[in-house]
Amino acid sequence: MKKVIVYTTSTCPHCINAKKFLKQEGISFEDRDVNTNPIARDEYAKLNVKGVPTFVIGDEVIEGFNEQKIKSLLDYFVISCPSCKARMRVPKNKGQIKVSCKKCETQFLVNTNK
Repeated sequence: MKKVIVYTTSTCPHCINAKKFLKQEGISFEDRDVNTNPIARDEYAKLNVKGVPTFVIGDEVIEGFNEQKIKSLLDYFVISCPSCKARMRVPKNKGQIKVSCKKCETQFLVNTNK
């Protein structure tokens, strides 16, 4: 699954909202603060962007907070188990697949071509 990296600052309200969105959606990400982390600052500078938050998803760079663009670049989506409501990642575009919940072991079918 594609790695999600977010370049942020602690004082940016858009960064705070972006990280909140990622957490609510169950999207795993690595937060790199460009003000406090010199390595993150150097990586950010090489991206040749001008604002935060900046997302790197796989090989794609998104400057600014765009929920639809972020979701479209992921190679998975997050679903909830119909029994226990545990959240889990499911790969996109694999047709109908059988999913087993790691928490309650319920098995169910999911159409991944949404």
